Amino acid sequence: MGDEAMALRRKNAKNHLLIRQKLIDAKEGKLGRVVDEFEHAFDILSKYPHTITIFGSARLPQGHPACKQAFAMAWALAKHDYAVMTGGGGGVMQAANHGALKAGGTSIGFNIHLPTEQKLNKYTNANYEFEHFFARKVAMTLDASGYIFCAGGFGTFDELFEILTLTQTGNIPRVPIVLLGSDFWQPMDRFIKRMLADEFEVIEPEDRDLYIITDDITEVIEAVSKQSLEEAREEMNIRAEKMKRRWERQRNEEE
Repeated sequence: MGDEAMALRRKNAKNHLLIRQKLIDAKEGKLGRVVDEFEHAFDILSKYPHTITIFGSARLPQGHPACKQAFAMAWALAKHDYAVMTGGGGGVMQAANHGALKAGGTSIGFNIHLPTEQKLNKYTNANYEFEHFFARKVAMTLDASGYIFCAGGFGTFDELFEILTLTQTGNIPRVPIVLLGSDFWQPMDRFIKRMLADEFEVIEPEDRDLYIITDDITEVIEAVSKQSLEEAREEMNIRAEKMKRRWERQRNEEE
């Protein structure tokens, strides 16, 4: 190999190292910002021992039945001393924040910075704007006393199935997961029970009971009130141990 080729090879290697270091530095900087977001969010959440997170579409108008239902649900939760938390945007989130604030309760909005879309609604008395979806999702789901899902699109379904999976596998406490609005949620429920549980058997029979579907606000209040977080954590540990034993049994059978 000639001198020019060797020099070019050394230069390329040096450039690759520089690029690699820049990528590492960028990742470390991003990680630092995520940690900062966690700290800001947890500073807010530490003030409220009982929170309920309400999810739903940002696109629906306030006169839509799902928004009216979210408003009434949040109002009732606030009257029972629950802090209501949403993603801070419009639609269902705005309605829920409005309901909690109207009831004189705590209305938390954890907004996400999206230049062309979501803006923080005006009905929060505690809020924070995130830059990273991951940090926001963790903050909205960590140690909540319950999760309520109203009508929504891909984002709502993403949040629902992540929480269902984390609950199923014993990675978060099993607190009530409520699908509010039977007309919207019943078709999905039929698919899960018929295809996932009965026909393909890709979930356990008891997994069909991880959530409830209702239009009854009183039923939701009773569901979130009857179980403490301590009891939910204990059930989480039992479920995690059960999953561990099942995976170990499957591995032994494969060997």
